[in-house]
Amino acid sequence: MGILILQIILIFSSGISYSQTDCDKYPDDYIPKDLNDAISYLDCNWPDNDKEEFKSKNEDDAVAELHFGTGRAIRNNWDLWSKRKNSLVKYFNKHGIFHPDDISSIILTSFHRKLNNNPIDLDSQVKSYKDYWGKTKTVNDSINRSFNQLFEREFESFTIGDTVKIQYKISVQGKNVWIYRIQKNPDLNETADCYVTGIVKGKRKKTRRKGNYTLTIQVADICGYKKAIYSGLDDRFKVGETYDFFSLEHYKIKNTVANRVAQPEPE
Repeated sequence: MGILILQIILIFSSGISYSQTDCDKYPDDYIPKDLNDAISYLDCNWPDNDKEEFKSKNEDDAVAELHFGTGRAIRNNWDLWSKRKNSLVKYFNKHGIFHPDDISSIILTSFHRKLNNNPIDLDSQVKSYKDYWGKTKTVNDSINRSFNQLFEREFESFTIGDTVKIQYKISVQGKNVWIYRIQKNPDLNETADCYVTGIVKGKRKKTRRKGNYTLTIQVADICGYKKAIYSGLDDRFKVGETYDFFSLEHYKIKNTVANRVAQPEPE
């Protein structure tokens, strides 16, 4: 199968075609117009022994084995990633298929079925991908709702004037101090070695650019320093300045015990 992958990649990159009368219509750098055209192109350009090897394998295994070889060649050389949609991409989009991985897999699955004289059953293939993305969206929506409820509770726990601590990582090189926020994603399991303290000066909900639950904080201390270099800021991050980008979706922030009763840590 490794030889097959190499041969197909060479076919796509060089435009080589085998001497079959029906295949003379395919010029170099040809991009099929639809699924039937893609199948015909592959049928013309695959050597018979490679088609036989592909045909003889179980459908799922055959397609999976070619995903990162021939599948990648299809996705790249047929411009499936391009922002400018060609006829092939538009054809699949009309059927509700949008991801290049899905397009290349349907093409290879359909070619395997043609070689085995099995029904291509495009409608069933399309349905399986739509079902997958539908379930994925449902799960993601549920996760997002749970996180939004958590962020909402956390947001309500802060009041104007609260003293807060924000978790960071720090890197000191000579006179330059860099700080990097600890990401809130629990899977990353990052540990802070620097805390920025400040006073809550404002609260804001539902701003698309900066986050749904955001605190405006006046910085009182930067890990013992007066200023630091902070990615995304044109100027230095400085003590005494007020910043409005502390989104609770992205920053680990908590009230200090000295100012008021400590708030429970987010779950």
